Amino acid sequence: MAVGFLTALAGIAAIPAVAQMQETVPLGSIHPAGKVKRADLPTLAKISLDDAMKAAQAKVPGTVISADLKMKQGSLLYAIKIVGANKTIVGIEIDAGDGKVLDVGKG
Repeated sequence: MAVGFLTALAGIAAIPAVAQMQETVPLGSIHPAGKVKRADLPTLAKISLDDAMKAAQAKVPGTVISADLKMKQGSLLYAIKIVGANKTIVGIEIDAGDGKVLDVGKG
């Protein structure tokens, strides 16, 4: 019985490690190596800010209130906030390489 308990305990202890691994997995298709200056980010993007905003509005109709090109978990992405028809703010992350929607959440 002790062996079964220790095995179960070991499985529980491994769960946070798996969660940490998932947090560091790159999200998008552009993964610059080393330290990248913020001023250099636009030269690395494959899609324009305008295209990223269009992709975000296609996913969540509304008015764009902010848009930023940034690095997150080793990937280059656009972080866009939209005010929807019901007056809620939605945050949308768009891959700066291919324009795919990576995440939709509260703004």
